[in-house]
Amino acid sequence: MKQVAIAMTVAGLCGPALADCTLPEATAAAAAWRVIEGENFAFTAESEAMPGLSVDLSMDAPVIPEVLDFVVLDRYGGRIALLQYFSGDPGTSVLVTMVRDAIVDLQSGETLAAPLYSADCQRTAWTWFADHVEVADIDGVQRIVLPVE
Repeated sequence: MKQVAIAMTVAGLCGPALADCTLPEATAAAAAWRVIEGENFAFTAESEAMPGLSVDLSMDAPVIPEVLDFVVLDRYGGRIALLQYFSGDPGTSVLVTMVRDAIVDLQSGETLAAPLYSADCQRTAWTWFADHVEVADIDGVQRIVLPVE
């Protein structure tokens, strides 16, 4: 499947090149991460700086994801982190560039969720609380409980 995605991207049939918005530049923190393809076009991201941590990447289209940023949230005692990545550009007549933020519990190593960060360069609304985050997109509001004391 990886070869199909690469061929489609090179041929210009998918990938950020045909979308109306441009992906943000990857940060220096993103460079430490590598994307690994599993079975059935499932992807994870890993970093040598965090051995044993494998972040699940939810995809929106058959492309190779690209890590764009990684941030540990001090507000939650360094336990919660966000791994931002390009998750595809689905569409038929118009491609929509999708960027997701995987919410990661660094203590358990669990990927809590991977809600949309932006669709076609339009940010989704994220509202942070002491024990959860709410993400509002076109499908409604998703409430993600954060494992904090």
